[in-house]
Amino acid sequence: MAAAVMATGLVVSTEVSSFLFGVDATAASGFGSRVLVACCVTLIVVGVILLLRRRWDRRSLAGIGLTGLRADASGFALGLGTLVAAGLAMLLALEVTGVVSLIAIDPVRLLGFLATNTVVALLLEAVPEELAIRGYALTNLRDAFPPAPAALLNIATFLVVPILAITLQGALAAARGTGDEVLLAPAGEDPIVYYTMLTAFGYLLICARDATASATVWTSIGAHLGWLTMNRLVLGGESVRYEMDDLGMLLFFAGYATISVIAFSWLRRRHSAAR
Repeated sequence: MAAAVMATGLVVSTEVSSFLFGVDATAASGFGSRVLVACCVTLIVVGVILLLRRRWDRRSLAGIGLTGLRADASGFALGLGTLVAAGLAMLLALEVTGVVSLIAIDPVRLLGFLATNTVVALLLEAVPEELAIRGYALTNLRDAFPPAPAALLNIATFLVVPILAITLQGALAAARGTGDEVLLAPAGEDPIVYYTMLTAFGYLLICARDATASATVWTSIGAHLGWLTMNRLVLGGESVRYEMDDLGMLLFFAGYATISVIAFSWLRRRHSAAR
Protein backbone atom coordinates (compact mmCIF):
# COMPACT_ATOMS: atom_id res chain seq x y z
CA MET A 1 0.00 0.00 0.00
CA ALA A 2 2.82 2.44 0.86
CA ALA A 3 4.43 1.88 -2.56
CA ALA A 4 1.13 2.59 -4.28
CA VAL A 5 0.63 5.77 -2.24
CA MET A 6 4.12 7.04 -3.11
CA ALA A 7 3.90 6.17 -6.81
CA THR A 8 0.41 7.61 -7.15
CA GLY A 9 1.45 10.77 -5.32
CA LEU A 10 4.34 11.30 -7.72
CA VAL A 11 2.28 10.74 -10.85
CA VAL A 12 -0.81 12.66 -9.72
CA SER A 13 1.30 15.63 -8.61
CA THR A 14 3.16 15.69 -11.92
CA GLU A 15 0.00 15.37 -14.01
CA VAL A 16 -2.01 17.94 -12.04
CA SER A 17 0.86 20.45 -12.01
CA SER A 18 1.35 20.00 -15.74
CA PHE A 19 -2.36 20.31 -16.51
CA LEU A 20 -3.12 23.28 -14.26
CA PHE A 21 0.13 25.23 -14.38
CA GLY A 22 2.12 23.78 -17.28
CA VAL A 23 5.10 22.89 -15.08
CA ASP A 24 7.03 19.75 -14.17
CA ALA A 25 9.83 18.71 -11.81
CA THR A 26 12.56 17.95 -14.35
CA ALA A 27 16.03 19.43 -13.93
CA ALA A 28 15.38 21.77 -16.86
CA SER A 29 12.41 23.36 -15.09
CA GLY A 30 12.76 26.44 -12.93
CA PHE A 31 13.10 26.25 -9.17
CA GLY A 32 9.54 27.47 -8.60
CA SER A 33 8.10 24.80 -10.90
CA ARG A 34 9.98 22.03 -9.16
CA VAL A 35 8.97 23.27 -5.71
CA LEU A 36 5.31 23.38 -6.77
CA VAL A 37 5.35 19.75 -7.91
CA ALA A 38 7.39 18.69 -4.88
CA CYS A 39 4.95 20.36 -2.47
CA CYS A 40 2.08 18.50 -4.11
CA VAL A 41 3.90 15.18 -3.66
CA THR A 42 4.56 15.83 0.02
CA LEU A 43 1.01 17.00 0.73
CA ILE A 44 -0.56 13.98 -0.97
CA VAL A 45 1.76 11.25 0.30
CA VAL A 46 2.26 12.54 3.84
CA GLY A 47 -1.44 13.30 4.18
CA VAL A 48 -2.47 9.80 3.11
CA ILE A 49 0.16 8.08 5.28
CA LEU A 50 -0.86 10.03 8.38
CA LEU A 51 -4.50 9.27 7.67
CA LEU A 52 -3.77 5.56 7.27
CA ARG A 53 -1.79 5.44 10.50
CA ARG A 54 -4.30 7.32 12.64
CA ARG A 55 -7.63 6.31 11.09
CA TRP A 56 -6.98 2.90 9.52
CA ASP A 57 -4.37 1.43 11.88
CA ARG A 58 -5.53 3.55 14.85
CA ARG A 59 -1.99 3.72 16.20
CA SER A 60 0.42 6.46 17.24
CA LEU A 61 2.62 8.39 14.84
CA ALA A 62 5.64 7.63 17.04
CA GLY A 63 5.47 4.05 15.79
CA ILE A 64 6.30 5.12 12.24
CA GLY A 65 9.24 7.23 13.36
CA LEU A 66 7.72 10.63 14.14
CA THR A 67 9.13 10.70 17.63
CA GLY A 68 9.23 14.39 18.58
CA LEU A 69 11.05 17.53 17.47
CA ARG A 70 14.27 17.00 19.42
CA ALA A 71 14.78 13.36 18.46
CA ASP A 72 13.71 13.99 14.87
CA ALA A 73 16.07 16.96 14.44
CA SER A 74 19.07 15.11 15.86
CA GLY A 75 18.22 12.06 13.77
CA PHE A 76 18.02 14.17 10.61
CA ALA A 77 21.41 15.73 11.34
CA LEU A 78 22.88 12.27 12.00
CA GLY A 79 21.57 10.82 8.74
CA LEU A 80 22.61 13.77 6.61
CA GLY A 81 25.99 14.14 8.30
CA THR A 82 26.83 10.45 7.98
CA LEU A 83 26.16 10.30 4.24
CA VAL A 84 27.93 13.57 3.46
CA ALA A 85 30.95 12.66 5.61
CA ALA A 86 31.18 9.21 4.03
CA GLY A 87 30.89 10.69 0.54
CA LEU A 88 33.55 13.33 1.15
CA ALA A 89 35.87 10.78 2.77
CA MET A 90 35.53 8.48 -0.22
CA LEU A 91 36.13 11.32 -2.69
CA LEU A 92 39.24 12.37 -0.75
CA ALA A 93 40.58 8.81 -0.74
CA LEU A 94 39.99 8.45 -4.48
CA GLU A 95 41.54 11.86 -5.12
CA VAL A 96 44.68 10.98 -3.14
CA THR A 97 45.07 7.68 -4.99
CA GLY A 98 44.57 9.34 -8.37
CA VAL A 99 41.37 7.51 -9.24
CA VAL A 100 39.36 10.73 -9.55
CA SER A 101 40.36 14.35 -10.08
CA LEU A 102 38.60 17.55 -9.06
CA ILE A 103 38.55 19.73 -12.17
CA ALA A 104 36.67 22.81 -11.00
CA ILE A 105 34.52 24.17 -8.20
CA ASP A 106 32.34 27.28 -8.26
CA PRO A 107 31.53 28.32 -4.64
CA VAL A 108 28.64 30.62 -5.59
CA ARG A 109 26.96 28.01 -7.78
CA LEU A 110 27.65 25.38 -5.14
CA LEU A 111 25.80 27.36 -2.47
CA GLY A 112 22.91 27.95 -4.87
CA PHE A 113 22.75 24.26 -5.72
CA LEU A 114 22.78 23.21 -2.07
CA ALA A 115 19.93 25.59 -1.24
CA THR A 116 17.65 24.68 -4.15
CA ASN A 117 18.49 20.97 -4.13
CA THR A 118 17.76 20.68 -0.41
CA VAL A 119 14.25 22.12 -0.75
CA VAL A 120 13.28 20.11 -3.84
CA ALA A 121 14.91 16.85 -2.74
CA LEU A 122 13.24 16.95 0.67
CA LEU A 123 9.75 17.71 -0.63
CA LEU A 124 9.84 15.61 -3.80
CA GLU A 125 11.58 12.49 -2.53
CA ALA A 126 13.14 12.32 0.93
CA VAL A 127 10.24 13.28 3.21
CA PRO A 128 7.32 11.56 1.42
CA GLU A 129 9.27 8.45 0.41
CA GLU A 130 10.87 7.84 3.80
CA LEU A 131 7.66 8.43 5.72
CA ALA A 132 5.84 6.01 3.41
CA ILE A 133 8.50 3.30 2.97
CA ARG A 134 10.87 3.36 5.97
CA GLY A 135 8.19 4.80 8.24
CA TYR A 136 4.77 3.31 7.56
CA ALA A 137 5.67 0.23 5.51
CA LEU A 138 8.69 -0.90 7.54
CA THR A 139 6.87 -0.51 10.84
CA ASN A 140 3.90 -2.58 9.68
CA LEU A 141 6.15 -5.23 8.12
CA ARG A 142 8.08 -5.58 11.37
CA ASP A 143 4.81 -6.01 13.24
CA ALA A 144 3.96 -8.94 10.95
CA PHE A 145 7.33 -10.59 10.21
CA PRO A 146 10.72 -11.29 11.81
CA PRO A 147 13.43 -8.64 11.20
CA ALA A 148 15.17 -10.20 8.17
CA PRO A 149 12.03 -10.97 6.12
CA ALA A 150 10.62 -7.56 7.04
CA ALA A 151 13.77 -5.87 5.73
CA LEU A 152 13.69 -7.85 2.48
CA LEU A 153 10.01 -7.07 1.95
CA ASN A 154 10.67 -3.40 2.67
CA ILE A 155 13.42 -3.29 0.05
CA ALA A 156 11.03 -4.99 -2.39
CA THR A 157 8.42 -2.34 -1.58
CA PHE A 158 11.01 0.35 -2.34
CA LEU A 159 11.78 -1.25 -5.71
CA VAL A 160 8.10 -1.38 -6.61
CA VAL A 161 7.66 2.41 -6.34
CA PRO A 162 9.38 3.33 -9.64
CA ILE A 163 7.79 0.36 -11.40
CA LEU A 164 4.31 1.48 -10.37
CA ALA A 165 5.04 5.11 -11.22
CA ILE A 166 6.42 4.24 -14.67
CA THR A 167 3.48 1.92 -15.35
CA LEU A 168 0.93 4.54 -14.33
CA GLN A 169 2.66 7.24 -16.37
CA GLY A 170 2.78 4.88 -19.36
CA ALA A 171 -0.93 4.11 -19.04
CA LEU A 172 -1.79 7.81 -18.93
CA ALA A 173 0.46 8.52 -21.92
CA ALA A 174 -1.16 5.68 -23.87
CA ALA A 175 -4.61 7.01 -23.03
CA ARG A 176 -3.57 10.37 -24.46
CA GLY A 177 -2.06 8.70 -27.51
CA THR A 178 1.46 9.88 -26.70
CA GLY A 179 3.03 6.67 -25.38
CA ASP A 180 5.87 5.41 -27.58
CA GLU A 181 7.85 2.81 -25.60
CA VAL A 182 7.71 0.58 -22.55
CA LEU A 183 10.28 1.52 -19.89
CA LEU A 184 11.59 -0.73 -17.13
CA ALA A 185 13.43 2.09 -15.35
CA PRO A 186 13.43 5.90 -15.47
CA ALA A 187 14.48 7.26 -18.86
CA GLY A 188 18.24 7.18 -19.35
CA GLU A 189 18.86 4.60 -16.62
CA ASP A 190 20.16 1.07 -17.18
CA PRO A 191 17.56 -1.15 -15.42
CA ILE A 192 20.11 -3.56 -13.92
CA VAL A 193 22.35 -0.81 -12.56
CA TYR A 194 19.37 1.26 -11.40
CA TYR A 195 17.64 -1.48 -9.41
CA THR A 196 20.92 -2.82 -8.00
CA MET A 197 21.74 0.63 -6.63
CA LEU A 198 18.18 1.04 -5.38
CA THR A 199 18.45 -2.27 -3.50
CA ALA A 200 21.67 -1.21 -1.78
CA PHE A 201 20.21 2.22 -1.04
CA GLY A 202 17.09 0.65 0.42
CA TYR A 203 19.18 -1.42 2.83
CA LEU A 204 21.21 1.65 3.79
CA LEU A 205 18.03 3.55 4.63
CA ILE A 206 16.75 0.69 6.81
CA CYS A 207 20.06 0.81 8.70
CA ALA A 208 19.59 4.57 9.09
CA ARG A 209 16.12 4.08 10.57
CA ASP A 210 17.61 1.83 13.25
CA ALA A 211 20.62 4.03 14.03
CA THR A 212 19.04 5.92 16.95
CA ALA A 213 17.42 4.74 20.16
CA SER A 214 14.17 6.49 19.18
CA ALA A 215 14.21 4.94 15.67
CA THR A 216 13.15 8.27 14.21
CA VAL A 217 12.39 8.13 10.50
CA TRP A 218 14.09 11.50 10.17
CA THR A 219 17.47 9.74 10.23
CA SER A 220 16.41 8.03 7.00
CA ILE A 221 15.18 11.35 5.62
CA GLY A 222 18.54 12.98 6.36
CA ALA A 223 20.41 10.03 4.83
CA HIS A 224 18.18 10.19 1.74
CA LEU A 225 18.93 13.89 1.32
CA GLY A 226 22.65 13.28 1.80
CA TRP A 227 22.63 10.54 -0.85
CA LEU A 228 20.82 12.68 -3.40
CA THR A 229 23.07 15.66 -2.71
CA MET A 230 26.37 13.79 -3.03
CA ASN A 231 25.21 11.93 -6.14
CA ARG A 232 24.09 15.08 -7.92
CA LEU A 233 27.31 16.88 -7.04
CA VAL A 234 29.46 14.07 -8.41
CA LEU A 235 27.35 13.11 -11.43
CA GLY A 236 27.77 16.15 -13.61
CA GLY A 237 26.89 19.03 -11.33
CA GLU A 238 27.64 22.49 -12.72
CA SER A 239 29.05 23.77 -9.43
CA VAL A 240 31.55 20.93 -8.93
CA ARG A 241 33.17 18.93 -11.73
CA TYR A 242 35.12 15.70 -11.33
CA GLU A 243 37.06 13.63 -13.82
CA MET A 244 35.94 10.09 -13.06
CA ASP A 245 35.81 6.90 -15.13
CA ASP A 246 33.44 3.96 -14.61
CA LEU A 247 35.78 2.30 -12.10
CA GLY A 248 36.06 5.48 -10.09
CA MET A 249 32.30 5.88 -10.07
CA LEU A 250 31.81 2.29 -8.92
CA LEU A 251 34.37 2.67 -6.15
CA PHE A 252 32.82 5.94 -5.03
CA PHE A 253 29.25 4.67 -4.78
CA ALA A 254 30.15 1.28 -3.31
CA GLY A 255 32.61 2.86 -0.90
CA TYR A 256 30.50 5.58 0.60
CA ALA A 257 27.41 3.38 0.78
CA THR A 258 29.42 0.73 2.64
CA ILE A 259 30.92 3.28 5.03
CA SER A 260 27.43 4.63 5.78
CA VAL A 261 25.96 1.17 6.41
CA ILE A 262 28.84 0.30 8.75
CA ALA A 263 28.40 3.57 10.65
CA PHE A 264 24.64 3.17 11.05
CA SER A 265 25.00 -0.51 12.05
CA TRP A 266 27.60 0.40 14.67
CA LEU A 267 25.29 3.04 16.12
CA ARG A 268 22.43 0.54 16.23
CA ARG A 269 24.54 -2.02 18.11
CA ARG A 270 25.78 0.68 20.45
CA HIS A 271 22.36 1.88 21.57
CA SER A 272 21.04 -1.71 21.66
CA ALA A 273 23.84 -2.71 24.04
CA ALA A 274 23.09 0.29 26.25
CA ARG A 275 19.51 -0.82 26.90
